[in-house]
Amino acid sequence: MKKVSNRKNLWNKVWLVAGSVMLAAAVVGVFLPLFPQIPFAILAAFCFSKGSPKMHKWIRGNRFFGKPVRDWEDHQVVQVKTKIFSIVFMLGGAAIGHWQLEDPWPYVVDGVFLACILFVLSRKSRPHGPRGLAYK
Repeated sequence: MKKVSNRKNLWNKVWLVAGSVMLAAAVVGVFLPLFPQIPFAILAAFCFSKGSPKMHKWIRGNRFFGKPVRDWEDHQVVQVKTKIFSIVFMLGGAAIGHWQLEDPWPYVVDGVFLACILFVLSRKSRPHGPRGLAYK
């Protein structure tokens, strides 16, 4: 029984560290506009949900990250404003990548950003109720 408890405790720590790394990346995104903050905040929330209920509750209530995290966790929604903001800045980041990076790295950045843009565009923009009506 002790071995299972130690293994669970180890995984909780791994999830907590992973969540902390993702949260640090999200914080960097607050100050560097070309660095996406919301995807990292959502990943941090996922990691915290596995390893630290206290941190998970904190990130859901945070004034910078809380609303998008709650939208995602509760409804798998990315709001239109967030979609537009994300896409514009990813395209800007790709342009800077072509300007600053040497081959083949700009194309790697393009591939990552394209995958992210397609994912963001594939998500719904508002939650729907039981009869297909959008919640306010």
